[in-house]
Parts: sequence; C-alpha cells; structure tokens
Amino acid sequence: MKRTKIYDFTTRALMVLLAVFMLAVSARYAVRKIVVEGMGLQGRTVSLVMFDAPELVELPVESAPEVKPEEPSETPPSAPVRDRDGIVWSTKVDWQALYPAPADEDTAADAEEKTGLAWQFAAFLERFEGVFAPFEAKVSAFEEELDLFASDYAVGYDKMVELANAYDGLLGWEIASVMGYNAVIEAGENYFLTCVSPQGQYDRAQESVDLANLCRELGMEHLFVETPNKTCRADATSGVMDFYNQNADRLLEALAAGGVATVDLRENLHAAGMDHHASFFETDHHWKSETGLWAAGEVAKELNERYGFQIDLSLFDPARFEHEVYEDWFLGSQGKKVTLARAVPEDITLLYPAYDVDLGIRIPSMDVDKRGDFSIMYRYAAIDECDYYNLNPYGAFLYGDNALTHLVNYANTEGRRILVLGHSFDNSVLPFLALGVAEVDSMDLREFNGSLETYLRENHYDVVIELYTI
Repeated sequence: MKRTKIYDFTTRALMVLLAVFMLAVSARYAVRKIVVEGMGLQGRTVSLVMFDAPELVELPVESAPEVKPEEPSETPPSAPVRDRDGIVWSTKVDWQALYPAPADEDTAADAEEKTGLAWQFAAFLERFEGVFAPFEAKVSAFEEELDLFASDYAVGYDKMVELANAYDGLLGWEIASVMGYNAVIEAGENYFLTCVSPQGQYDRAQESVDLANLCRELGMEHLFVETPNKTCRADATSGVMDFYNQNADRLLEALAAGGVATVDLRENLHAAGMDHHASFFETDHHWKSETGLWAAGEVAKELNERYGFQIDLSLFDPARFEHEVYEDWFLGSQGKKVTLARAVPEDITLLYPAYDVDLGIRIPSMDVDKRGDFSIMYRYAAIDECDYYNLNPYGAFLYGDNALTHLVNYANTEGRRILVLGHSFDNSVLPFLALGVAEVDSMDLREFNGSLETYLRENHYDVVIELYTI
C-alpha cells in the first residue's frame, strides 16, 4: 500500500512538472510570435517571461532591398535596428534571382522526349507537388520553431543539461555513437572531439573536378586546400573512432586522379613543427586565430610558387601582430554540448597587424560596408560580452558565416583577385590573406543558394580556392 502511494505521488508530480513545462514553452512561443514579432512590443512582462533567453526579447529587423553585391543599396531601410557594430542581421538577398542556374539547351532528342505521354505526366506531377510545396515548407518551419522552443529555449534548459552532464561525469559515462549527429567525446583533459564516420569521397571529388574544369574554361586557376581537424593521424582515436584523416586521404587521392591541384595543410602543420592539438580550441572544432594566420601564410606561399603571385610573406609573420587575449572567455560548440559541468572555458585571441593597413569589407546579407584598419574585420558584438551559452566569440571572425563576403586591400591595387569557397574555418584565415592581395571574396555555399557557375561567368578571379574540412 505504501509503495502504491509513493508511486501515485511520483506519477502525479511528474505529470504536473510536464504540464508546467508545456505551458512555459507555449507561453514563450506565444509571447515571441504575437507580442514581440506581431505587435512589436517589449517591456518588463516580456523580459520576465524570457528571463533566461534575452535573444527572444529582441525585435525582428526589417529586411534591406535585394541588390546585386556590386551595386550600392539605393534606398536604405527605414530606421533598421542595428547592433553595436552597426550591423543589420535580417537583411535578405535573393541570390537565386541574382545568379540563376544556366538554362539547359534542349537537344532534338530532348524536345522529342518532352512530347511523350510519360514526360507530360511527370511534368503534371511536378506542378501538382509544387502547389503544396509552400505549405509543406511552412509546416516544416513551424515544426523546427517548436522544436527549438522545446529544447534550447526551454526554461532552465542550460541548467538541466549541466546537471545531466555532471551526472554522466560522475558515472564516467563516455559513450558516443560515431554515427550520431555532433556526438562529442573527451579525448584528453578538457580536449573534446566530434567524431567523423567513414565516408565515400567519389561524389565530393567529382564536384571539385567539375569546378576545376569550369575554372580552366573561364581562364581561372583552381586550388583545393585540405585543412586538418582536431584529430591527428598519430592519435589513438584516428581510424578507430574518428575517420576524418582516412576520409581526407581518400578525397585527396581522388582529386589527384582527377587532375586537381591540392594542398594538404595537415602535412604542412607537422612540417612546421607545430603542436597539432594546441593549434585548435579545446572546447570547439575550429582552429585558433593564430593557426588561421599561419594557414593564410601557407596559402600565400602556394599562390606564389604555383601561380606567380608576389605576396610578401613577411606580412604573416606572427611577430608582426599584436594580441588581444580574452581570458577564460570562450566555451566552444563542443564545450556547450557537454556544458560547464565537464568543460572549462578557454582563452580566445584577436590578432592585429602592427603595421598600417587600409582594408574594406562588404557583406550584402548583413548590410556591412566598411573601410578602415584591421579592426573592421571583427564583429565585436559577438565577443565583447562573456556569455558562455548564448554567444559565440568565434563568430567575431569575419562576422561569422555569410553567403558572400568581399574583402578589399586598398594598399595593394596591383594585386590579384581570389575567390575562396569554404565554411567557418576560413573566417579566421581570409582577413589575414587579404593583407597580401588586392581582393579576396569568400563564398559559403551553405548560405549561397544561387548558381556558382553563373556567378563565376559574371565575376572573374585569378584563382578559385576551395578551403575545406571534410
């Protein structure tokens, strides 16, 4: 009888907690969508509901006009909300409209095929599916929003995750599925890894081969730069739990067979006698800004040797840079996942050349257009405040991930133009590389939904560089 009463009490208590949790999630979602976004209101009541999620209190920002990146905005949006760096976050650029995919030329056989009954039926089905596509997209977006509010924006989410990780730490629970999304393991004292499973590389290699061929057709050079990740080949986890290096080896072999010029920065890292692990953040998957400076010098050296560039390599000498260190300021994406219960915050450094520079940066999707010294390369709103869970100091580098970023070196008018295709790893590389050439454009194909082929046909570069991790 006593056990039954305890069971009934526990069950009811859990049901009450679940109901409170669901009400809290619903209240936050309703306040955000109706009061903040719908009515544009802020106040003490809103701040109280969002007490541990201040980003939900911020009003949405108006979008700027969609313009070609080469053209200035004619009519600025009325009184947009900007952060302390003067940045508008919701500026929208329709890259697909600006750079549409090239139209396929129909052959006679294609034209004859399109008159067939099977093709007409397939076209009818495509149009039929297109009618429901917008509704499916809205439902999918709604599901993603609810999932976000039920996880990251749940009341006390950070503390709950901290307690769970502290419990795992007490048990010595260190099990992570290699196939799991973003699974994190501790590979050393406060050194965390996200394991990569074995992957075929043929399709990836073929995309780079096709791009290299297009560049040749357009009179441009092409170079693939393979970056290291946190696992060294000599680590016990390499080839056992983490297969990054094995995947990279397969990719580079396939690229070489396809006639693509490559640089393996894993080899360069060890040839330079650098500590592999110390080149990366302990709690994040990215390399440090000091490593980004080194990588810029390595790329510049390759451009000199392969393509006749005349970049002054002394521009990348670490001794010519000043360091601004933010001590115990950074908890990276891997550290956030295991929380402060298991990870220790670390330093993050901003580097500044000790020599005079005259640079420009333009990011159409963020309404950024600046000219000045090296400080314009950083978004200080991401790093000025120490907030381990809600801010990402690495996002200070090159303003984070954007579809297209234009960098201009006004002191080097005789230099060359480079386009770099990459992701967040190049954010801590390209500001330094820009010191040695006339222009560097950065494109993140995760954000750029236009046609790369169309873009390249309309914009000429001396070299197109792919700078990627696997």
